[in-house]
Amino acid sequence: MFSPNMKENTMKGLIKIPKRFFDDHCDRDLDTPIIIKQTARHYWIDKNDLAIGELKSDAEYYVTMGKLGGFSNGLSGLVHSASATLKCLI
Repeated sequence: MFSPNMKENTMKGLIKIPKRFFDDHCDRDLDTPIIIKQTARHYWIDKNDLAIGELKSDAEYYVTMGKLGGFSNGLSGLVHSASATLKCLI
């Protein structure tokens, strides 16, 4: 998932997103954008990656289900990360 060939200072066209929801999304074997750069808490992905639609749809689902009480309290951090991810993608 990580592309080390991208120059570290080339940030144009990239979206910074939190790691927590992205990692969960990836762990469920869903289409996932390629990681261009990472830090301890964030990934940068290409805004034109074709898998962004799947990531956005998944984040929308988590946010909606979280608002409706569809998840246990143990997933509140993941729902919060999904909400932060969604804000980055809109």
